[in-house]
Amino acid sequence: MGWVFRSGWRRYSLVLLLPVLLGAADPQEVERAAAATGALVEILNLWHVEEYGAIYDRGTTTTRRLFTREEFISRMKGLGCRTSCCHTTFELTSADYRSPELVVVTGKVGLEWSGRVVPRFQCTPGVRSYPMTREADGWRIDLTLILPFF
Repeated sequence: MGWVFRSGWRRYSLVLLLPVLLGAADPQEVERAAAATGALVEILNLWHVEEYGAIYDRGTTTTRRLFTREEFISRMKGLGCRTSCCHTTFELTSADYRSPELVVVTGKVGLEWSGRVVPRFQCTPGVRSYPMTREADGWRIDLTLILPFF
């Protein structure tokens, strides 16, 4: 079990807090997992409002070297899908703390047709995993995982 995010990332229930209270988990690990999950939810919310430049800025250094900001924005616009709004954007399944620099966040991501172009892939909700990498200035996402046809 994990967190369920509703209306963005501000209101959520922390089911993973229970192991900390029982002494079974390190509070710093839970804190880092929560921060990584919050960063992913923020990225998914940016995807919904089609702020692709801001998503690019939250990509890992390695994946930002693969294409320019303009190329990324163009590819995102060409997908034909965006994340759905509000309580259907993301429902956490798990946040797997692997190291201080890596948390794998898994959950159901709501996708919908953006209405601009015909989607290049099935634009339906589904469970997806996103390794979130901690870099000097925050938690980052592998941009190639957002682009299904990289």
